[in-house]
Order: sequence, then structure tokens, then C-alpha cells
Amino acid sequence: MNQPLIEADDRIRRRWLIGIALFAATWFLLLWPLANALFGLPGKAPDNDAQANRLIYEELVKLVLLLGVAGLAAWLGVKTLATRTFPPAGLRVPVRMSINRGSGALLPGIALVLAALATLGFRIASLRITLELAALLRQVG
Repeated sequence: MNQPLIEADDRIRRRWLIGIALFAATWFLLLWPLANALFGLPGKAPDNDAQANRLIYEELVKLVLLLGVAGLAAWLGVKTLATRTFPPAGLRVPVRMSINRGSGALLPGIALVLAALATLGFRIASLRITLELAALLRQVG
């Protein structure tokens, strides 16, 4: 049985590549040097308070960046589950893909939603551990 195909959209492919490049540039050219300027280099902060602040800053930046990625995955998963079509109708794709309908679309939809929830859960747990470590660093110093 031949499944219908969605042809690749070159504009979307370029947007994805530009988005990934901007994401990396933001992290390495803006956020990382800002952390170094505010709190000193990793592990070589002038005191424990600055090191604790750096740990919290890095975790919050990771959480904010991950919220966007997890939000996109959750949105795509929910839309897939609602329409029972993967990729959802009207979505332009960066590579040529077959359209899965009905029960064939359930697995990707559920996987996207679970991946978004699990990723957010692990990041929030990591933030909690970082906050406890920062409190210990402040007590020691």
C-alpha cells in the first residue's frame, strides 16, 4: 500500500538550520560569556556565593531554553493526537515524509508528549538538586 507523501519545503529546512544556529550562537556567544563576566569561570569563582549564583543561573537558562523545545514537542504531539495524523495536516516539513493516519499516528503523538514531559521533569529535578547544592555552597562559605 502506498502512503501519501509530504514533499520537503526548502524554506522550512533553512528556517530550522538558521534557528539551530541562532540557538547555539545565543548560548555560546551571549549567555556563556555573560555568566563568566558575572560569576567568574566555572570552578574558579572568587567565592562560594558567586559559584552558587553561577550554578543557579546556568540551570535557569537551561530550563528556559528547554521550555521552548519541550513546548514545541508537546504542541506537535497534542496536535498529532487530536488530528490522528502525523505529521499534522498543514505542517510543512524539512524532509520528505510519509503521512501516517489513524493508529499509526498515535505512537509518534504519544512519544512526543511523553518526551516533552519527561524532559521537563528531569530539568526541574536538576534545578531542585542545583538549588540544594547552592544552599550548601553558601553555608560552607
